[in-house]
Amino acid sequence: MIHALESDLLYVEVDDAGAQLSCLFSKRTKTEYLWQGDKAFWGQKAPVLFPIVGRLKDGKYSYGGKTYQMPPHGFAMNAHFEVEPTEDNSLILTFEDTKETRAVYPFSFCFKVIYTVKWNVLDTIYEVTNKSPGPMYFSLGSHEGYRCPRFEGEKFEDYYLEFDHDSIYSSYTVSENGLMTEPIYPVIEGGRQYSLNYGFCENDSLVFTNPPSGKVALASRKSLARVEIEYDDAPNLVVWTKPNAPFVCIEPWYGLPDFEDSDGDLTKKKGIITLEKDGVFSWRHTVSIYEKLSEG
Repeated sequence: MIHALESDLLYVEVDDAGAQLSCLFSKRTKTEYLWQGDKAFWGQKAPVLFPIVGRLKDGKYSYGGKTYQMPPHGFAMNAHFEVEPTEDNSLILTFEDTKETRAVYPFSFCFKVIYTVKWNVLDTIYEVTNKSPGPMYFSLGSHEGYRCPRFEGEKFEDYYLEFDHDSIYSSYTVSENGLMTEPIYPVIEGGRQYSLNYGFCENDSLVFTNPPSGKVALASRKSLARVEIEYDDAPNLVVWTKPNAPFVCIEPWYGLPDFEDSDGDLTKKKGIITLEKDGVFSWRHTVSIYEKLSEG
């Protein structure tokens, strides 16, 4: 079921199937900013990633002497979330463990995704509560796809990413099977912009590790609109598309796919979050739409 939120500037839709954002629409310019899904390229729009991000080596992990299977990006994207509207233009979507989830992930949890729309900003809070008798191990991420290009007369290569200050921005190497490997290589050296081109698909994606900026913008050299994504202190930022696809995903992640040399032990997984009994992990990221109707 689709649930709507809106401000004077934005109209937003959220699907309770997976708590997935399904519409990010500017009322001012009548522009849809979110990728609307096309199975010819990628049928999703903005899945929520939990309790893992990316792929596991051989599709499995071990914990407590047992081996478990887990699909890429976890199971939250296919789960039904209970929805609670609020009086402050927000939606609270909640998903708790079940017999089915415990068969593949032996932890008890409460996972909430809270969307709020204010003026030109979509604010998203992810909250994980550990209800297990001991520590809980998980990763968490967002996977929003943005239309790119957005307007007639533009092409993908007209777009660029812009961080909020000059630095060195480095990426992990991604293997052919979607796992992490060395070396880490520089993508931006002493600057803040990266011009988009389909060449980076040869490495599957860009996986910026510990980016020195907590904000990145998707902007075009041919239009005045830009999308700014602030991702708090998330330690990884993934940029992904497919060859010749008219979208780009900008994905803040708490966690990483397995490395090629992983031994499968969930407790030792690189980037894994450890949450103690009754602990609460909370993370926020925002998407802001900036539009100018003319120069100046």
